[in-house]
Amino acid sequence: MFRNLFRRSIQDVEGLFTDHFVEVKACYVQRFDQLPCVSFIGELDITAAFAFLHERLGLEIVTVLQHAYFDHEEDKMFFNNSIIILSSHRMIEVAGNYCQLLHRPYQYDWARALIKELAAFRDNPVASSGHVPVIGFARQTNLN
Repeated sequence: MFRNLFRRSIQDVEGLFTDHFVEVKACYVQRFDQLPCVSFIGELDITAAFAFLHERLGLEIVTVLQHAYFDHEEDKMFFNNSIIILSSHRMIEVAGNYCQLLHRPYQYDWARALIKELAAFRDNPVASSGHVPVIGFARQTNLN
């Protein structure tokens, strides 16, 4: 009976799984029992960013959760979502072309510094054709 006092079990997994993998904010709340601050950076070469994070944060990494898939044409496994769980109540989601850093309120300096380092891995934006699609309502500046 005493052993069960310290053993945590996940009671509600409904919000934990979205799409094809774990929703990182729900995972943070479930693991650390508090709401995270979230810092975001997009337009990244995610393969290079993941390798950088793994090297840069090596000893701070507690575990890495991944959703991977097999590509038949290339005959190998690729990841499309990774959650890096770090010490000191921090997590990083690496997915698509972005990273999200989840942390405690007093860790903004850590997040800001890491995002500046990740900015070096900005993916080359697709060359623009000059046409920028706009969705919304046009507002007339002069009335007749």
